[in-house]
Amino acid sequence: MLVAAVAALSAPLAAPAQAADIIAPQSETAAAGWQAATCKTGTDLTCSPATKEQFFTQAAGHPGVGFTQFIVKNTPGPFGNETPIGNVRTLLVDLPPGLSVNPQATPQCELAAGQSPATCPPDTAVGTSLLTAALVVELVGGSSLTLPASPVYNLVPKQGQPARFGFSAAGNDVFLEPGVEWWGDYHEFFLINVPKLDLPEIPLLQGVRVLKNRLIFNGNVGLGVAGRGPFLTNPSTCFEPAPPNHQTYSTFLRADGYEPEFLAPQFPTGAQLLESPLPSGVKPTGCANVPFDPGVASAPNGTVTDAPFGPTVEVTVPYDPGAAIAHSNVRVARVSLPRGAGLNPAAAEGLQFCTDEQFGKGTTRPVACPPQSEIGTVAIQTPVLPPNSLSGKVFLGEQQGRDPGSGNVYRIFIDAESPRYGQSVRLVGNTIADPQTGQLTAVVKEAPQLPFTSVAVTFSGAKGVLTSPPTCGPNQTSGQMTPWSGTPDARPVDQGFALSKAPGGGPCAKTMAARPFSPGFQAAPGTDKVKTYTNFAARFNRPPGEQELKLVDVTLPPGATAKLKGVPYCKPGEIAEAEDRAGEAERKNPSCDKDSRVGIATVTAGTGPKPLKIEGDVYLAGRYKGAPLSLVVVTPAVAGPFDLGNVVVRVALNLGPETARINPVAIVPDVFGGAKLDIRSIFVNVNRKEFALTGTNCRKGAVAGTLGGGGADPTNPAAFSAFKVSDAARGTGCRKLKFKPRLQLRLFGKTVRNKNPKLRAALRARPGDANIRRASVALPSAVILDQANLANICTRPQYRANECPKKSIYGKARAFTPLLGKPLEGPVYLRSSDNTLPDLVAHLGGQVDIDLVGRIDSFQAGIRTTFDTVPDVPVTKFVLTLPGGKKGLLVNSDNLCKQPIRATVRIKAQNGRKFNRKPVVRTPCGK
Repeated sequence: MLVAAVAALSAPLAAPAQAADIIAPQSETAAAGWQAATCKTGTDLTCSPATKEQFFTQAAGHPGVGFTQFIVKNTPGPFGNETPIGNVRTLLVDLPPGLSVNPQATPQCELAAGQSPATCPPDTAVGTSLLTAALVVELVGGSSLTLPASPVYNLVPKQGQPARFGFSAAGNDVFLEPGVEWWGDYHEFFLINVPKLDLPEIPLLQGVRVLKNRLIFNGNVGLGVAGRGPFLTNPSTCFEPAPPNHQTYSTFLRADGYEPEFLAPQFPTGAQLLESPLPSGVKPTGCANVPFDPGVASAPNGTVTDAPFGPTVEVTVPYDPGAAIAHSNVRVARVSLPRGAGLNPAAAEGLQFCTDEQFGKGTTRPVACPPQSEIGTVAIQTPVLPPNSLSGKVFLGEQQGRDPGSGNVYRIFIDAESPRYGQSVRLVGNTIADPQTGQLTAVVKEAPQLPFTSVAVTFSGAKGVLTSPPTCGPNQTSGQMTPWSGTPDARPVDQGFALSKAPGGGPCAKTMAARPFSPGFQAAPGTDKVKTYTNFAARFNRPPGEQELKLVDVTLPPGATAKLKGVPYCKPGEIAEAEDRAGEAERKNPSCDKDSRVGIATVTAGTGPKPLKIEGDVYLAGRYKGAPLSLVVVTPAVAGPFDLGNVVVRVALNLGPETARINPVAIVPDVFGGAKLDIRSIFVNVNRKEFALTGTNCRKGAVAGTLGGGGADPTNPAAFSAFKVSDAARGTGCRKLKFKPRLQLRLFGKTVRNKNPKLRAALRARPGDANIRRASVALPSAVILDQANLANICTRPQYRANECPKKSIYGKARAFTPLLGKPLEGPVYLRSSDNTLPDLVAHLGGQVDIDLVGRIDSFQAGIRTTFDTVPDVPVTKFVLTLPGGKKGLLVNSDNLCKQPIRATVRIKAQNGRKFNRKPVVRTPCGK
């Protein structure tokens, strides 16, 4: 009988438990197994899921109580007592993100080796532990006993811990080892290693086991105490439902036991996981009452404008230790530097990227960014750690893409470490660079829900990754901060900092328009020798601190031209490809046809003593902005680790319609890829073999025009300033050039009086001779203008608009030049003029367009046409044809066959030589 009774009493103890399940689950009863919550009062210990009215739900408020409670699964003993099914070994409690525990709320108790928390002074207490244990006796079961309340003390943390708490119960010391999951969502947790209560061997005594424990923390301890603040602060969020991938307000417990069936060797992964969510119907409240008043500030750490810049940029959030509701944590921080402060290209060389793998955000690996990627330092102040506990470095993050507005081209990695307190705050900042102005806006998205009073980033002045603003100031920093509370964004603006000096000395400019602009300019062919193929080079220099170089509008001297024959254009598709592709790819395999290359370009950019030097190629291209030709300057923007693509600048090559003088016009970018270029010099060398050609005149000339500065607003051409430039030019060797052209004049058709003959004039020039400057041809008095056919004349406005009536066309002309693959040809118009008679204008079109303007007047009872301006370009043959018949421009005033008729020809060369003749005009009179 006794044996049977003992077997019956011990049967419940032999029931197998589920693997790794040692803690009773939560339910909305006061006796539930796992519970965690923040409650209103600090004295009422009845708060549970069953007392929803006790829950403290004010977002960012300070609850009177925060508690956790667990109950070990148990079975009833023969006398109704509770028998735990195992010994709890380890507990890991994960608090909701944003629930903040402040170990600075009270003084901290420093324990000597082996010293018990029970010896700590009362002012270090932050809560109470209520432990219920069970004495388990074989055959009898467990006998539960609630031990006296044990104060929980705030202890000096060990090296590598942010905080530490401890209490003593039944002669055993229990420690809570807190931490922050900085490799995840930065929620706080604490780990408890429960000591196993081994007793001396006593017959039938199985030991003492923990049945349940309720930890109660005083959330308001420290409230209103200067330099401390409240112990607990609720999350400042009221999201409902929670955003995707965002943890709820649940508190999680992971637990295992000493027994093999509960043991989790890979704890916490393999441990029992329990959740304590807010009870149904309970949710965070009062987000509209959560204050949010962040600030921004910046300090230049220097006094010079337009110079390498190492500012300190700070974001602040007020902290009042006595406030009933704390300020919301910052969810998204956007900080914009003053306009004009931008990225400095000169700093690119020597920099190196830190990869995402090396930075290790979301991991516990040490940061392994290379030293060459360090661009600054960071310091974070938080009320939950002693001052100056968090500091570290700022690294240049690896480039992702080439869109400066995406924030992925210029990334910064922020790592604030605290080896003493075991923390590593790793943040990724995406820097948006305005593609027009270069203004920088750093964005930190989904910042952790951690309280801070200051985050200060100081950029390296020695590396000079930034350039200071161009004016004295005030240079204001602004922000747009999004709170976790869901209330409207805050838009703080600081008072701005002032600078006092210009680069090189002297006072700084007070306004953008007040900045000086006196760029250097040089432009000349490689030789002054006339009629020679050579290179042509131009250099533009911009001193530091001056206005941006925005416009080049200069005109080359007469005779400076180029041989286009055999040179293909860089096609529009190729130009578009260069604009879209990476710079390194362009370096290896240029987009434009190599045969269209005519020169090189070198640009230096950036502030400081060592500007960045980058090189590109110059290609010939077709029509652009009304100009018949253009140059395409393609410069791969590869600097240090950055590849921003290619800077593609089109240079319109306008051509003087009557002089053929070349007028290059280009808009120069001052921002590319969001980087403020701060161009210091541009050197363009058109050096294609047998391309650029000098003229045949030796008159004084110049490459002259206007350079435009950024003025009051570099983005607005109407605000540009202008600076006149000129570089003298004069050819040499003119006297050696000979000049002996040939002109043939021939009349066709009826030779009798009052008939309209056809005229053909053919001028031929020898290849080595000087070019024609002026030509005058007077027909004999036997051939005059037919006044009856002069009614249809093109007006000058019509001519400029290319809208001349067809009836104003009186002939055609063709010009052959070795510079072009095909002759220029077009109609000959009568165009209105300021003279008595209209002008005779040959509109020669083709690869380029030239207007050869002849002034018509009377000469010795006949008519004379004088071409006062002939372009200084080589022409091997020129043919002018004026049709006869009813619409003929000329009419016979006498019979052409009476006697030979002669014209008077006066032709002057560009080098001053003259060719005057009275050639016979050929007629169809007999032989």
